Amino acid sequence: MANDPKQMLSDLLRLMGFEGKVDQFTTEDGLLLHIECADGGRLIGKQGQTLSHLQFLLNRMLRKQNAEAPHIIVDVCRYRERAHDLLIKHAQEEADRVRRWGDPVQMEPMSPYERRVLHRFYATDQEIEILSEAGDETGRKRMTLQLRKK
Repeated sequence: MANDPKQMLSDLLRLMGFEGKVDQFTTEDGLLLHIECADGGRLIGKQGQTLSHLQFLLNRMLRKQNAEAPHIIVDVCRYRERAHDLLIKHAQEEADRVRRWGDPVQMEPMSPYERRVLHRFYATDQEIEILSEAGDETGRKRMTLQLRKK
């Protein structure tokens, strides 16, 4: 397999029996490889688990060849993009509850990626701060939204 992330993902998909087109984009988090294919649901899997495993595998393969390889985000049929937007929308609704009532709100356990998205989103918010709490065996941690101490 090639050292090029886009080609490596294309080869991996072919070996898995999937046909699709891979596009590469540069983001603030690294490289985004977007897959368009007819059977995207199978690549996404239940709650994005297959997609996350594919991304993990690709990143491990790249780091094995080059320890300095950039982090790769793999998306299929804009799944991560839609999930990102839903996560932000849900967090905004919870933050509105915190602002309205003043009580902290604990959210469901989240992956490191989801927590990073929310930490970045609320980094400049003057009213709301977000805290990560103890995690479980899978690395998922609960997030708590609360009013910033003044």
